[in-house]
Amino acid sequence: MIVDREYREWHSKLTLLHRRLEAADLTLTDMERRDNTLYRSVFGMETVSDDIRNAGYGGVDRYADVRNRDYTGLFTSTLMLSDRLMKKAYIQSKSFDQVALVSERAAEMAVCAPTIPPVNYANVRQASGFGMRVDPIYRDRHRVHQGVDLAPKSGKEGEPVYVTGNGIVKEVRYDVGGYGRYILVDHGFGYQTRYAHLKAALVHEGQEVQRGQQIAEMGNTGRSTGTHLHYEVIYMGRHVNPVNYYNKDILPEDYAAIIDSPNEKPLS
Repeated sequence: MIVDREYREWHSKLTLLHRRLEAADLTLTDMERRDNTLYRSVFGMETVSDDIRNAGYGGVDRYADVRNRDYTGLFTSTLMLSDRLMKKAYIQSKSFDQVALVSERAAEMAVCAPTIPPVNYANVRQASGFGMRVDPIYRDRHRVHQGVDLAPKSGKEGEPVYVTGNGIVKEVRYDVGGYGRYILVDHGFGYQTRYAHLKAALVHEGQEVQRGQQIAEMGNTGRSTGTHLHYEVIYMGRHVNPVNYYNKDILPEDYAAIIDSPNEKPLS
């Protein structure tokens, strides 16, 4: 009788512990979701995959000896859940450490993100937006337009093109059947921008550039039907709508102040 009573008491305590661990697992799972979709996303960090978060120990069955003496299986499952939570909590703790380090660079990210127009909107018009459109050359075909097209109101080549955030020039190439002369800039934090159909590139690969610095002149190279700039924003490897990142109604004098700032010399 005493043994039965103690068994029931310990079984009840173990059941309660298992339920609490299950509740903790749900809380930790929600933390992981917010970590991937909010915290890491905001700072342009790669998500932590489920394979890493939920990876087992592999190899020899660590619970074989316990399982052979566990008639109900409750103790084994509780032990396995506890071990899994310990590992997931450790990985989540490391992830938060990484986010904390990156968040300290928030000011740097603010000037690296592509947050200004690549041209002075006072001098251009938007010729084509982001998304599905009729191909301008093969008019019977619909294609996804992965950027925006900005054409000079004058119709002439040479309109200045400015880099939209601090970064490093990754590519300066000529794509005959596509982009023509183009520049690809890596801004870090998951952001890249592309400037295509250029008349001239004023920077070279590996060069550091500052937001508002002129990097090119607008042209009509490659697969193009007229003078314009094709501008793309790529975030975490995926093309996104550039217009969502800058204010196209910015006042000309405000824009002039931005593009003049990289040329300012510090006081000695």
